[in-house]
Amino acid sequence: MKLGEIRVKEFLDRTNSKVRGRLVSDAKIRAYSADYIYTQAANGLLHITPTGGRTTVTVSPIIDLDEALVAFFGFYSGDGAKGSEESRNLGTVSVNLSISQSEPNLIRFSVEQFRKIFPGAIHFTFSLGEDSAYFMAGEGLDRLKAYYGGTLPALRPLASVRAKLDAADERFLLERRNVPGTNAEHLAFYYQHKEAMRAILKKQKEREIGRTLTLGPEDRVVASLRRPFKKGAREPGGTSRADETHVGGVTGFGELFLKMLHEVESSVLEDEQISTQGLIMWNDVPSKVGELVDVKQFFMSHPYGAIGRTRPVITSGNTLFASAASDTLCGQWPKSKEIRLKATVRINPSWCYTAGLYLAEGTTSKDEMLAMYARAPNGFGLGFTSSENTSLELLLRSLQMLFQPEDCLDAWKVKVGSQYFPELVVIGLKNGVPMLRGGASGNGKMRTMEISLAIRDWALGVASCLIPYAEKYSHVEPTGAGVARIDFWASSTLCRWYFPLLLYAVFGATFADPVNGLSV
Repeated sequence: MKLGEIRVKEFLDRTNSKVRGRLVSDAKIRAYSADYIYTQAANGLLHITPTGGRTTVTVSPIIDLDEALVAFFGFYSGDGAKGSEESRNLGTVSVNLSISQSEPNLIRFSVEQFRKIFPGAIHFTFSLGEDSAYFMAGEGLDRLKAYYGGTLPALRPLASVRAKLDAADERFLLERRNVPGTNAEHLAFYYQHKEAMRAILKKQKEREIGRTLTLGPEDRVVASLRRPFKKGAREPGGTSRADETHVGGVTGFGELFLKMLHEVESSVLEDEQISTQGLIMWNDVPSKVGELVDVKQFFMSHPYGAIGRTRPVITSGNTLFASAASDTLCGQWPKSKEIRLKATVRINPSWCYTAGLYLAEGTTSKDEMLAMYARAPNGFGLGFTSSENTSLELLLRSLQMLFQPEDCLDAWKVKVGSQYFPELVVIGLKNGVPMLRGGASGNGKMRTMEISLAIRDWALGVASCLIPYAEKYSHVEPTGAGVARIDFWASSTLCRWYFPLLLYAVFGATFADPVNGLSV
């Protein structure tokens, strides 16, 4: 269903083809900008070129916004590259389009939506990166042995596999790790088996991509290896897999794409029919457009309403938790709890945007969620993490469209990365208390109440959408290395109701039946 339009030509004419915007990311506010020139062909399509650039893309003057494309902007907001800061122009980012995602159905979805926006000659590079420590034990070692025919060749001395060390090699040899073997042996393993490991990973990625996509003549699959024990792999057999889908043929257009995303997001957040700079125009105010879904009918008969080939029981009135209001239902899945539901849900831009956002940033296993139509799910959970209010507010709004507000959040906490631990210590000093942490490595629950309460007040100031849930604050968790972020979770009972409607918004127009359409 068409929900609105991206009015590319009108926007470029109104702004003299100048794109300007702000990116709020990683606790920083940075700017992005780009200037373009365009011509319009006889068929109406725009041929746009960045000023001073060589790349020209073909774009429709008006791009229809349907449920899938709106969901894609939410998905990119979570998993997409937002830009890297320019070393010679601090505070400004340049944007190259790519998405960090490994699930094949979501990669196909991303490719389809990119081609909807840029219908000309764009191409994709699908990459898989891994720590070479993965191949030192366990499953990775078994795969490496199989590559060599069943027996791993004897490890050669470092000098024979790497005659001349570079600066990164020298730094690696000086590092200290609590793992078996020496740094020289680990580096020798990396160089001796680098091509074999890369070939294994490339074949794996080709197989995964082949489940859902047929590569074009300019599309590529690549693999790369990191030296052992980098990032998340801290022991032999550990993994720190990283998947990227890079978009080629759009150099210089990341800023225009980012502007589309931000105009979609801001107009949805403010519920405005026309976005701030007129790039987005919805058919009506966003909250009033989109298919109105009868919740009971959806779960009783729609292909997306069944999970593992089973359906729930839905009643209205005369139950323990039911409301007398006509817009409230009570539903229960087998082996699950009863929960109150709204009678109808509108698949509006807010619902679609947060559907994509949850697929990117939600804590639920994407493999498990997308396989739920073929088999009963195992270990469902609903949780979400973000460092800013907009994403948290939009997701809570969507949950409240289906559930009662009090059921949408069970508890929330604040995660603080290691580079910000000094701030926690300073807060403790101001309150005259030490910073006490639980967990074997000190990355568990914060044990100092004064620090936890001070961080709660900060979080409520940053994310005002959590003020109604202030009493559900749990704790501070020192973990990871990034900026402070807020993590909330809800009862797993919500999953079986929210996820089918979420996936319907994303894939419903592409696959009438998810059992046949989604590859699992």
